[in-house]
Amino acid sequence: MEIEIVRERDNKLLRRKEILFKVKHGSSGEVGSEGSSSQEHARGVGGGGTPSRKEVREALVRKFGCRPQVLVIDWMKPAFGRTEALGYAKIYESEARMREIERKHILRRNFPEAPEGEAATA
Repeated sequence: MEIEIVRERDNKLLRRKEILFKVKHGSSGEVGSEGSSSQEHARGVGGGGTPSRKEVREALVRKFGCRPQVLVIDWMKPAFGRTEALGYAKIYESEARMREIERKHILRRNFPEAPEGEAATA
């Protein structure tokens, strides 16, 4: 999986960084490559489906060197017939600021392991 930054913008009013990115995943040469298990192949790892939101978040955290608690992926749209997806992510100054601004369903998508009460508090 390779992440290309299409556009990056600092939003000073909302105290966050907004990122439009493209995820390039898999290629015809990678499908069934050695070292990949049949379970990985069935799931799409290494040559099939769009990576999960969690996998993309982890890659963005590594790329930008931020804490995972302040990065949210707003949306990801796979391109039909291609091995890439376009996405939009936001990196906040603080977790409190993120929870104050972000819509609750976006927080639930990005942090599914968080208890309901925790995700709903602002």
